[in-house]
Amino acid sequence: MIYKNITFKAAPFSYDLIFDDRVTLVGGDSGTGKTVLYEMLEDLRFTDEYKRIKLFNYKSDNLLETLKQCRGNFIVIDNADILLNDDIRRFINFEFSNQYMLFSRNCDGLNVSDKSFKILKVEGNRITLEEEL
Repeated sequence: MIYKNITFKAAPFSYDLIFDDRVTLVGGDSGTGKTVLYEMLEDLRFTDEYKRIKLFNYKSDNLLETLKQCRGNFIVIDNADILLNDDIRRFINFEFSNQYMLFSRNCDGLNVSDKSFKILKVEGNRITLEEEL
């Protein structure tokens, strides 16, 4: 695991994200804060502590080729339901040096465990990843 947890503050919120598996699928309805979290990670990745975060979304060119260059990284893919194809899923399944957080409701073709499924939970000003029921 690259990161067991990612903790940071973005006023007025504090994020306390705990990861239990190499592949984490963050689901939830639209408007629950997934893209906001992605945008927060865009800034956070420039810190020494979180410099291993690599971000991908619909603006990313040549996703598979770029992913193949990633080793030992924490890879975040926004809108993974749309972006993942069979080749990318295969890469995620077999490139064990990386850790993945995928904003996706679809686990088809991915090697995941029951600990892989999370949703963003907002309680007061604290945001966490909780097991999806």
